[in-house]
Amino acid sequence: MISSKHILITGGQISQYNYHGQASLDNKAAIEILMDAVAPSAFHDSGARFDPPKCHPQTRVKVLEKIMGWIVGRDEATVVKRFMWLSGAAGAGKSAIAQSTIELGIDKGLLLASFFFSRADPSRNHAGPLIATLAYQLYCAFPETEVQTTILSTIKQDPLIFKKSLQRQFSSLVVQPLRTYFSSDRFTRHRVPLVIVIDGLDECVDRASQKAISTCLAGSVGQLDPYIRILVASRPEHDIKMSFSSQNLKDTHTHFSLDLDDEADADIKLYLFEHFAQIQDGFDNRTSGKKLGHSWPGEEVVNTLVNKSSGQFIYASTVVRYVESTRHRPDHRLEIVMNLRPHNDGDHPFAELDALYTMILESSSNIEKVLHVLSLYLMDSNKLRCSEIEKLLSYDDGELDMLFCDLGSLVQLSKVKQDSANSELFLHILHASLGDYLLDAARSKRFYINIRHEVIGHITHLLHYLASSCFSPSHAAVASSTPLYIFYNNIHLCHYGAISLELQQAALHFPLKKFLEPYTNAGQYWHVAEYFVDSFLELLETISLQDSRLSYIQDHQHKALESFLTPYIEQYIADSMLASVVVLFYHFGSHRFVPVVTFNRPSTVAYTTAFSLRTPDILSLYNVWELHGPVIYDPAHPFRHSYYHKYIRGLLRNPYQPANCILTPDTYARAALFCFKKLGTMNHVMASQPLFEQQEPAAVGNEEDDPFPTLVYLSEGNGQWSFEFSQSWHGDDDRERYFILLGHIVFLLPRSGRWDALIAACAEHKASYISSSDGPFPDNSLCGMSCRRTASENLRSHRALSSAAWNRAYASLAFSSASRILLETEQDLWSLLWHTSFTKPFQELKYRRIFYQQSPKDSEPPIFAKHIKQQFNTLVVRQLKTYFSIA
Repeated sequence: MISSKHILITGGQISQYNYHGQASLDNKAAIEILMDAVAPSAFHDSGARFDPPKCHPQTRVKVLEKIMGWIVGRDEATVVKRFMWLSGAAGAGKSAIAQSTIELGIDKGLLLASFFFSRADPSRNHAGPLIATLAYQLYCAFPETEVQTTILSTIKQDPLIFKKSLQRQFSSLVVQPLRTYFSSDRFTRHRVPLVIVIDGLDECVDRASQKAISTCLAGSVGQLDPYIRILVASRPEHDIKMSFSSQNLKDTHTHFSLDLDDEADADIKLYLFEHFAQIQDGFDNRTSGKKLGHSWPGEEVVNTLVNKSSGQFIYASTVVRYVESTRHRPDHRLEIVMNLRPHNDGDHPFAELDALYTMILESSSNIEKVLHVLSLYLMDSNKLRCSEIEKLLSYDDGELDMLFCDLGSLVQLSKVKQDSANSELFLHILHASLGDYLLDAARSKRFYINIRHEVIGHITHLLHYLASSCFSPSHAAVASSTPLYIFYNNIHLCHYGAISLELQQAALHFPLKKFLEPYTNAGQYWHVAEYFVDSFLELLETISLQDSRLSYIQDHQHKALESFLTPYIEQYIADSMLASVVVLFYHFGSHRFVPVVTFNRPSTVAYTTAFSLRTPDILSLYNVWELHGPVIYDPAHPFRHSYYHKYIRGLLRNPYQPANCILTPDTYARAALFCFKKLGTMNHVMASQPLFEQQEPAAVGNEEDDPFPTLVYLSEGNGQWSFEFSQSWHGDDDRERYFILLGHIVFLLPRSGRWDALIAACAEHKASYISSSDGPFPDNSLCGMSCRRTASENLRSHRALSSAAWNRAYASLAFSSASRILLETEQDLWSLLWHTSFTKPFQELKYRRIFYQQSPKDSEPPIFAKHIKQQFNTLVVRQLKTYFSIA
């Protein structure tokens, strides 16, 4: 007979008995069951997470201080809530903050348990091992205590505990052991906080489990000891947000969003500077070639990288990992990052970041619509309200919220932080580099956005939207709306794409006249003219250039615009002030006496005159805008950047226009009379603020000799005349304005009709400037030989004349042009008027042409030689001798 504990053999018959009962658990201790259910790679110090991300020294200081204050109870505002949700965009540094929090807690002697989810690790991308992993760490943190005995007892009583619900597991293996332990009276003094950290909840692949975990933790927190804290870090994904905002969770936790961290950019800058310094030092120590030097890479490059980071550390850390490769030169790698050097296939600097973007975008349930909306955002539409986007794209109200609900770690719909009173939601991309990814076909592949194709569709949507606004009671508000700016900022992209049939039809049927009419009454036409009409005319021209058979679209809308503008042009020509505006606009920049006048502003804005208007400039002829850099005059295309002003100038040149819309000598006379009136308000300038002071000849470059060092004269290309005022638009430097007006008068008089009022104005102003006893003309003679003889005698001793007398003499020359005497000497007179006492232009003779002559190749005018004042005096004497026939 052979026997054993469970087997009995008698003779040739064998019988086996299986025993089912408590004794079967003894083959495997409860601690082994616990260890089998644990995910070791989820520990904060797991070997699988070797060199885990953590905050760089001196970064995230305020964030960590806030969290540690909450843990130890220093933050009175959050101490009542023992559950914290730390949220942030993808790559914001949540895991680094969670890791640093744990390490700070260890340094402070805190009790800790943690679980780090990871989508890429099958052992920790689900909720199965979560409670077992936390229970195991509690078992180790409380040796030989009620915590250990309670955990083991629970497992012995129910070996399948880890197959039960999360709530049951957490209550039995975490809540109950800790409650038993902390309920003992001997532990009420000097109690050390216990922190449970769960990072990357969004990395749990089962969304139902995400909600179950947050619900489980929040539901149990009330049963825990006041010294226990639970920190959960995750992206603000839709299901997680909904869970935390639910009725039973929103009052049990405190929310800390990294998207509101104002220190992130400064932290990223510090991180980049210190890592680049380490890379530079290591490379320079090992290389035998050209070294980087301590100035590498420079603050400008770092600032660019900080802006690209958008407050998210993942961009900066990706750049650092790419640049620090010891198999390449760091400066070359950084140039690849900055798109200054091509990269090799398979060695893209942002491969890791691209994988992250791809993974998140794949979670979208309607990626076509998502990309359509993002393409609109990338058209400089970041200030577009969500409600406007939905109207533009004909989406249902609230549809954007559903479209982007699973992309919260990349794109958010939120209110403007600085405007709490505004309840409107705006679309906000959390990663500036996402645009680079989406617009690069090699990087984004199936998520690629062809912006040149998309812009055609969006311009079509915008035209439909603006057309529909004509029938809205709030139509006038469209003038300042964001869609108008989007149209303006992106119309140039239509040059590079094929115009669709839909866009052709939208342009043809746009109710242009009806759209513009409300804005003349509201005083907003200038705004609409610049931001819509100009762009619309550009679109019409683009359509015609792409296909000449479609020119009928341009012709149709030109007629509509002409019918709208013609009544206003008639009003301009009939009014003396506005007549001066329209005449000077017509000759804008084409003549020395009608320069482009700017007022110390960027070169994107230019003005035609030097006087302010009392009458509204409805047609915006006074303000001529330019889009790209300095204006350059081309006689054939004087408004090459302004389609609107080019169109109006074409109307003024059209001989078939109504008689009331054509510039005639009477129009010039009316404009000249207005300029005389404006000049009459500046008579004090000649007497009280002399523009030219007699002194010894000065050497070139003597700044002290220049009474107007801020007055700059510019002449750019093909004879375009520009003059930059030193004052702002609201400045009142009459000394500068005097010369502009004087030039306008000299220009207008030879073209004016012979009006008695105009001749009288010339005589009146001439008399007012030569009546002084020390002037070159006596009071009792304004013309004739006696005047000329007196002038001749005074000119022979011109050095003795006072500066005021010289000024009056120059003015007399200008006003006498009413009799057309100055027609032949107009060019020299302009130099006389323009350069009266401004030495700065002469100081730059070696570097630029001061004024345009018939041959653009001519360099310096021969009249200007070595000494500035002496040169000027020579010019003045020559002009006066010519005028007064002095031998």
